[in-house]
Amino acid sequence: MSEKKIVVGSPLPFSVFGAEGQLLLAEGAVVETDHTRRMLLLKGVYHDSSEEDQRPEENREPAGSSPQAPLLALRRDYGVASVGRRFALTIASPDSDENYSAWVIGVHDRSIIVTAPRRTNGALVTFKLGQACVCRAFQMTSAFRFRSTVARVVFEPFPHLHIEAPQHVERRTVRNRPRAAVFVDVTIEAPLPTAAVIVDLSVSGGRLAVEEGVNFLRGHALRIGMKIQLIDSTFDLTLKANVVRVFGVSDGRHPKVHFYGIRFEGLSELERLVLHGYVSGELALELNSLWQLLSSAAPAGNEPSGKT
Repeated sequence: MSEKKIVVGSPLPFSVFGAEGQLLLAEGAVVETDHTRRMLLLKGVYHDSSEEDQRPEENREPAGSSPQAPLLALRRDYGVASVGRRFALTIASPDSDENYSAWVIGVHDRSIIVTAPRRTNGALVTFKLGQACVCRAFQMTSAFRFRSTVARVVFEPFPHLHIEAPQHVERRTVRNRPRAAVFVDVTIEAPLPTAAVIVDLSVSGGRLAVEEGVNFLRGHALRIGMKIQLIDSTFDLTLKANVVRVFGVSDGRHPKVHFYGIRFEGLSELERLVLHGYVSGELALELNSLWQLLSSAAPAGNEPSGKT
């Protein structure tokens, strides 16, 4: 039985997933507490590779079946349904340099509600009630850093934390223009026609995702085609851009997707207005609650602006 293989203090011999397919604890991760073990037994769906190999041949996937295309898998995690209405925050222990990713899912009664922090391989990170933490978030044009305390640890209906709203926040302006988390399918028309995705966007540029094997160097000139829905109209844009940063594989969940920072060049007034309207609409849906809470806190050691 798979249940007997989940042992406190020992690495998992298989991955454990939630009912909706989300990874709760990855193969090789250590089950740190009895509480974690109970939650895995209660909520987990197990994928045991050794049992997979022993299944009858007729129950296995056909040998010719192909894995999900990298950009389709990216859509699953970055698509508007999962990302476009929430935003990222990183959490770390005060005595550790290792940051863990979480998604802010709400603000309630002076608490910030976040999904349980995860490692880059998707495994849950244990945070205990009353534990101090250092949080960082990027909102609109500013980076925020603040200290907080874990007020609640909840596993129903999914693992999440309540962290206390900060009394003091360090804030640093890092961009001239706001940038929104999006998932916009685009076509790189030059140098060669290539499907790609923009996963964050501003009037000045964004972050481009392409499948492995499509390689660009810094300074590479691109021509990018996209359709933007704005109010009741569809705008077909073909924008000139330059590669300004090479991120490579920057998301451990998607090792076959490479990311690049791009800057738009020579935009017309119409193109600028369309991008501005689209980005502003996306931000209006995302940012109200956390932006207002962090911006209303007392300033603490504001750093000089570092605009990019």
